[in-house]
Amino acid sequence: MKKQFFLFLLMVGTATALHAQVDMRTNFTPVELRFNQVRPGYSRVLFEFRMPPSSNKINLELNHISQLKALPNLDSLLGVSLKAIKQIVDSTPTDIFGRRIDVRPVDNKVEIRMVSNESNQNTLVYQNGNLNNLKLDKDTLRIIFFPQDEKTQYQKYYPAYLSIHVNHLSDLFNIESNTIASCITLLKSSFTEEALGKLNVNNSYSAVFNLTEQKMIFPNTKMIQKRGNKAYTRFQNNESTILPAIYGSMQYSRGAFVPSFAAGLSYVISDNKYNDHRVFLMWEPYFFFSNTNNQFQTYRNDFVTLRMVEFDKPEKGGWSFVQNVSIGYLAGRRGNWFEPNTFKFSLPGIRNHTLQIEPEFYFNNFFRNFSPTLRLSLFFE
Repeated sequence: MKKQFFLFLLMVGTATALHAQVDMRTNFTPVELRFNQVRPGYSRVLFEFRMPPSSNKINLELNHISQLKALPNLDSLLGVSLKAIKQIVDSTPTDIFGRRIDVRPVDNKVEIRMVSNESNQNTLVYQNGNLNNLKLDKDTLRIIFFPQDEKTQYQKYYPAYLSIHVNHLSDLFNIESNTIASCITLLKSSFTEEALGKLNVNNSYSAVFNLTEQKMIFPNTKMIQKRGNKAYTRFQNNESTILPAIYGSMQYSRGAFVPSFAAGLSYVISDNKYNDHRVFLMWEPYFFFSNTNNQFQTYRNDFVTLRMVEFDKPEKGGWSFVQNVSIGYLAGRRGNWFEPNTFKFSLPGIRNHTLQIEPEFYFNNFFRNFSPTLRLSLFFE
């Protein structure tokens, strides 16, 4: 019965971690899934268009760079959206609160949600003897749309986003009718059909443009000449690379607190400011200590461990769920702390930056001498 229980535990824990690889939309309400499936700034592809001397800007967020080939008429979408929100904007006071209006123009209707940010209600400015309120956040119109690419059916699964950032919502109606078309023309002068064919659709890209001067300001020409397409990488991401890996751990095993050290290689599937996903192949010695007849001895037991780890990086830090699965085999045995042919495995746990806590289990043969423990690890990254 004990074996069956822990086999069930292993299967459930593994399935949970594997399922999470394809379903990252956890703890989202139906409203969030509809209007905020991808949070602002978290899309894989982000293009920013600045409009000096004003502080207004336009962002285009895509799930894949290939969606650039199948954009709808965005100026038309903007016109439909502005018409739909006009009554809301007219009734919204001009104050210090930052607001965002999310719209979904679909099926001959426009769905609308307004979000108000009141975190800056105590920001003030003192100037020329007067104390006034200070507005720091921009007002934003965020349009959710689906690129019409019937070959890949992106319109069915992957939304894209057009965001217009202004000082006040009423400023949205001062945007010229062909502004978005100018953005796309400028964008496609750098991302031509030929250039798009050389880009990996699974990678992250970004660029910043000066719409007033009709030029790209990041990456600059020198960066592109030096790094090629990698110059457009949105953030440092060691995708598909092999890196050295080191971590130290402490666990209570076989009646003693046991330190361990791991060294090996990690294959990076994704590592950026939002997410870390990699596979480790590690040599992992465990150190047991004994003091018999005033003779201090150290016993080293070596495991070879295959580990998969994936976790989101919370914006404000703190503990969060980590999708962790590992399997290890006792390749080198000293003393009688472990039986021959001992295996170990671990299940998902929690993580705070580089500190990770996870349940770990040891057994030999077919779940004989089963021993659970709680493992604390510090990853050196």
